[in-house]
Amino acid sequence: MNSGLNDNELSTSPPAPLPPAAPPRQRRFWRWALLLLLVCGMLALVASALALKSLSGLSGNGLHINIDDEIVHVGSLHTGTALLALGAVFAILLTVLCAVPVIVALALAAAALGIGIALLAVLTVAAIALSPLWLLALGVWWAVRPAKPRPVAAA
Repeated sequence: MNSGLNDNELSTSPPAPLPPAAPPRQRRFWRWALLLLLVCGMLALVASALALKSLSGLSGNGLHINIDDEIVHVGSLHTGTALLALGAVFAILLTVLCAVPVIVALALAAAALGIGIALLAVLTVAAIALSPLWLLALGVWWAVRPAKPRPVAAA
C-alpha cells in the first residue's frame, strides 16, 4: 500500500493521545420517576393499612367487605393480612396503570399502520394507472428542456 510517503519521510513520533473517556452514563429520568412512584405507592399502602386499622375500632361492627355473599371483617384481620390485601390491590392498580396506556398506544399504532398501508396501496394504484401519462410527460420534458452545452475538447 502506497501512502505517498517515502520510508525516509515516515515519522517515529508516538501516536496522538486518545480523547478522555466519556463519563459513566447517568441515570435516566424514568428510573427516578418509577422509584418515586413506587415509594409513593408504598407510603399510600402503609397509610391505607393504618387508616383501615384505626377505622375498624371506631364502630361496633367494624369495617367489613362483602365478597360473594361472604362477609370479611377487616377488624378481625391481622395487620400482615391487611397489608398483604392492600399490597395486592396496589399491584393490580399499578398493573392497570401501566398496561392500559401500552394497550392504547399499540391500538393507535396499529390504526396508524393500517391507514399508512392503505394510503400506500392507493398511491401505488394511482402511479400504475397514471404511468402512461408519466411516460408522455417525460417525453415532453426531454423535448422541451434546453440542451446541455458540450464540453470543448482541449487541443
